[in-house]
Amino acid sequence: MKELIDKSEIVEEIERKIKQFKNERNTIIKNTDNLKELSSRIIMCQEIISFLDTLEVEEVDLEKEYKEFIDCDNGRSMFETAKYFFELGLKTQKGE
Repeated sequence: MKELIDKSEIVEEIERKIKQFKNERNTIIKNTDNLKELSSRIIMCQEIISFLDTLEVEEVDLEKEYKEFIDCDNGRSMFETAKYFFELGLKTQKGE
């Protein structure tokens, strides 16, 4: 199963890289190829942030789901329990 990461942490790291690229760009005076490359990297990072802003993030209360699942039927096998939570993860990922 995939481990989820915080979207804000990704955006924060990309913004840190943008700042780094801008600082590098400001120190370059004559080499236009390096200026173009750094400018391209900045634009690329900004486009990635724009894309990330379009993603919806949903959270699931696993403790609540677990309690409701267990309360329904105590006779479920470990396989059925694992399958239920795997499918819950897929549904959450798809936004259902």
